[in-house]
Amino acid sequence: ADSDRSALTWRDAVVERFRGAHDALEDWGYRNFPVITDHFNFLVYGIDLAVRGVHWFQFGMVAIWLGARLIVYAIMLLPAFIRIMLVYYHDPRIHRRIRYGPAEREYLDIYVPKEALLAQRGEGPKVPVVVAVMGGAFIIGHRGYNAQLGLRLMDFGVITVGIDYRNFPRGIIPDMVEDIGRGVRWVFQNIEVYGGDVGNMMLMGQSAGAHLGATLLLEHCLMEASQGGRADGGIRSKPSKRMHEFSVKDFKAYLGISGPYDLIKLAPHLASRGLYPKIMYHMTEHDLAGCSPERLLDTEEWNKHKKAAVSLLPPIHLFHGYNDKAVPVWSSSDFAEKLKASGVKNLTLDLRRGMTHTYPVIEGPMRRHDPQVEIILPVLFGPGAERRLHEAAALPPMWPVRILDVAGHVSPF
Repeated sequence: ADSDRSALTWRDAVVERFRGAHDALEDWGYRNFPVITDHFNFLVYGIDLAVRGVHWFQFGMVAIWLGARLIVYAIMLLPAFIRIMLVYYHDPRIHRRIRYGPAEREYLDIYVPKEALLAQRGEGPKVPVVVAVMGGAFIIGHRGYNAQLGLRLMDFGVITVGIDYRNFPRGIIPDMVEDIGRGVRWVFQNIEVYGGDVGNMMLMGQSAGAHLGATLLLEHCLMEASQGGRADGGIRSKPSKRMHEFSVKDFKAYLGISGPYDLIKLAPHLASRGLYPKIMYHMTEHDLAGCSPERLLDTEEWNKHKKAAVSLLPPIHLFHGYNDKAVPVWSSSDFAEKLKASGVKNLTLDLRRGMTHTYPVIEGPMRRHDPQVEIILPVLFGPGAERRLHEAAALPPMWPVRILDVAGHVSPF
């Protein structure tokens, strides 16, 4: 037993040394060659996913056709993507890769407008904050996907914090929710240093990020209600000793964009598109219901504490496009019905005709129509926000509108 223990200790020491050397080398790479290092990490992650997860993926002929359309879509928008990437890596207003927790990929980006710099020096008021959780099918997400939103919100004097989290297979959905919870706690603790106003913050997520954000919101308010105080982790996390870190009621609002809120109902839709949902069982440890925020509203624990839990929730705005092919529009409408049945009154269901899964976050902002910003500004600034939008300098489209329109039709999303 002693020899086994010493061997285990020796192996742990070697692993810890290797991890420390790896982190130091990665930090050096990000400081000196951020673009190369980021894309090298993407390559390593892709190889790891392919090797470890080849037996998790099952594709039909329909999925192959969708994959071909995705390639054409990416090529059509590639020049615009490159423009965004260059700004993301070189704009000094973006504080990239700030660590908020000990786990892999627990980093965040902070987009700091000039108004926040004045607030840091005590020469102006603290500015509103948006905490954004990107999508990526729980597999290919990256905090950099928030770049278009963060850059545009800086024009209106708003700080954006893009939170990263572990992707599958490096983490399962409960791990992702735990990561986001830690990131949100970090923001509440530290954003004032960057000129942010903790009294004027909202949480938002898109696609998988909307699912994870909604899960965090409901799990957190349920924990607060059941324990009679504040919390900083989800139901699946170990109870925190520091229960006072933040409360969901401290957010001005939650904005969910095109979220898949019930994974059980989503599975047949994915199968109909040739994307057989076997992998979903692995990323949820075969607990689709337990990893679906809509299903949480049916649990015994929720029904026991729902009156207190609902009283803690901030206003909720669910946005979805009728032309969304990746996550059907009923995902948001069904979730809204469940929330209303639970007693949530301050809820807006915003369904838009002609909009796809990616329009609010890719094609729309590229053509300088950003539904996200149109929703966010009135929440943060109240009356007069529309005037800010109208008075803002008109920006030219990032890429020809006709190409953006065709790309929207080609998109498999």
